[in-house]
Amino acid sequence: MSFDPNYPSTAHLRDRARQRMPAFAFEYLDGGCFSEVNLARNTAEIREVQLRPYYLRDYGGCSLQTELFGKTYDAPFGIAPVGLQGLMWPGSCEILARTALAHNIPFVLSTVSTASIETVAELTEGGAWFQLYHPAHDELRDKLLDRASAAGIDVLVVLADTPSFSYRPKEIRNGLSIPPRMSMRNLWQMLTHPSWSLGQLSCGMPSFA
Repeated sequence: MSFDPNYPSTAHLRDRARQRMPAFAFEYLDGGCFSEVNLARNTAEIREVQLRPYYLRDYGGCSLQTELFGKTYDAPFGIAPVGLQGLMWPGSCEILARTALAHNIPFVLSTVSTASIETVAELTEGGAWFQLYHPAHDELRDKLLDRASAAGIDVLVVLADTPSFSYRPKEIRNGLSIPPRMSMRNLWQMLTHPSWSLGQLSCGMPSFA
């Protein structure tokens, strides 16, 4: 395993992301719904899980390899679906898809991604999973599923956690509402993060692919 010694933990990476991204983009990635109670609860409850060690016995080595749906992965976790990844960093969906393939872990493509089903299927050599938020119209759902099948994606992740639009105060404050609105504060944040802004100019405006 290799990692950048400047960022040896997710906490260090989070701090670096906050520095490199405009605040509205970072808060979109880092925030949650309503008062973010469940966001805090998820973090607290996962930390309550304890492992029971067994020492002073034969040690045959260890492996994180896990078999899921007939395929062996190098770790029991993968890259979760995140909508509008290109807002957080230019081309980030494609970057994450390539990374998942390189490290042999699952990559789950969001319904509201900024990279197309076909592009991600190619980048992951058909190994991506597709997450389906059920659209309002069955015809659109069927088209999405047909595209995923035609691209060679074999694993479908069905989302059943959002029966209606969720209320996200940070996004509303930052103008990431429907329809979106751009304020002088957003423009200032983009001007003070030139790497992000120049990357977006190169990749084009993020949109649902």
